[in-house]
Amino acid sequence: MTPRAEFVLLATLAGGLLSVLGFLLVLGYLSGSAPGADEMRSALLWSPGGVLAAFAASWIASGWHRRAVGNGRRWGAAGLALRTTVLAVLVYPLAIGAWLLFTAWLDQRFAAAGMPLREFVNWLPSMVLVASVSALVVGALPAFAIVFALGRRYLRRSGGPVAGIA
Repeated sequence: MTPRAEFVLLATLAGGLLSVLGFLLVLGYLSGSAPGADEMRSALLWSPGGVLAAFAASWIASGWHRRAVGNGRRWGAAGLALRTTVLAVLVYPLAIGAWLLFTAWLDQRFAAAGMPLREFVNWLPSMVLVASVSALVVGALPAFAIVFALGRRYLRRSGGPVAGIA
């Protein structure tokens, strides 16, 4: 497996895990009790948005890194992690919005009595805002730390430096 493919795969898996754990943490904080099986099911239903955002961010950042190396610039692990985390935070609202629209379409298509799409579209901006702010507050720092570790491995495997800021 190439270093880029490994970085993208591991970052995507970490994004999915982080979105599930972040959802459970926010839900546990709001409800004041320990999450159970229903909360875990809800967390897994919301996780594809985080997976899509992590995949897109790691793919774009690793391509950006490849072009920077081709131009003679070197990135450190912290610079790669910062760029990837910022990209993930920027892509997350789009990914969660697309995921929510897709699930609403599935609900409308296959459920016996799904929510009308007009009503759902009215709620969509609020849901995306709450999910995005929660992801930013709960997930940005852990995502940076995880991608920093993954970025060190990626840079070491691709022959780049692992020390330095950016």
